[in-house]
Amino acid sequence: MGARRIHMERNATSVRTISLLELAPYVRLVQHIQSNDSYRLPPRIIYDYELKFVVAGSCEYTIDQKLYKAGPGDMIFLSPMVRHSCIVPKDNRFHYYAVHFDLLYMGEAFDFSVEDVYLNWNYLQEAFIPVEPELTDRPIVRLSDIELPYVFSISDRHGCESLLRSMYAAFAEREFGAELLLRGELLNLLALIVRELTTTGGKSLYHPRSERVGQAIRWMETHYRSPIQLHDIASSVHLSPSRFRELFKEETGKSPIEMLVAIRMKRAKDLLLHSSLSVGQIAEEVGYPDIHYFSRLFKRVEGLSPLHYAQSLRSKFR
Repeated sequence: MGARRIHMERNATSVRTISLLELAPYVRLVQHIQSNDSYRLPPRIIYDYELKFVVAGSCEYTIDQKLYKAGPGDMIFLSPMVRHSCIVPKDNRFHYYAVHFDLLYMGEAFDFSVEDVYLNWNYLQEAFIPVEPELTDRPIVRLSDIELPYVFSISDRHGCESLLRSMYAAFAEREFGAELLLRGELLNLLALIVRELTTTGGKSLYHPRSERVGQAIRWMETHYRSPIQLHDIASSVHLSPSRFRELFKEETGKSPIEMLVAIRMKRAKDLLLHSSLSVGQIAEEVGYPDIHYFSRLFKRVEGLSPLHYAQSLRSKFR
């Protein structure tokens, strides 16, 4: 968790947004895996994007602390720096294609060895996959035109599998010019996904923003004791502050900072009622080292000072 926090602070301004017109993906790895219920992916993060298409069988993914079940025809989409893990239910099999890629080629300085980072681990034995500190500074590139949910269904299964089969063959053969074929087929795959997830007018048929907002709220509930600015919260879900504030307001009716204050006030009220801490100690516990600012903010939100709030509630429970 420490390494992940360092990444968020360093990369507060390293999120780049591109349009579909600018998309020029770089394919790093293509896999074709057939396994059984011994399959296991311990908790980890990745440093590029991954698309995983389930051909047959089923799996259970935990992505950002939420469980997703996937079966034949489902696509799993994983973003950089999002923690996830996977198991296969008992007596099931798991047959899939997977593609690791960047939305843009970032040059040798930001490239890495898939063998060292992804392939050389004993996934059946490791409790978790450690973070690679030297990769946590990689820029985050995201699309402005569409947001993909973590798991979604593909209706054109044959077309999807055909593209992935072609990509796997090209990746395995590695003939001269294979990079061009891989990029072209991935663009075809992404075009297929866009058609699946949007109307002809470009309106999303899914609502992945709810997942990002939920992720941001969970991050605030974990980090509310620390000094937090808007860009810290936005970085936790890999969005620019302005874009994040807009999405958050649309989804919750509150600004991110208003939500943070609500989380802190709820915790402060619990401590006022159920602990013997002083008002000053409670203020620090919920992220406000200045007791006077905390008291003014508490009174503005709750209508009473912290001390009067505690006295009024404790008298009711005597």
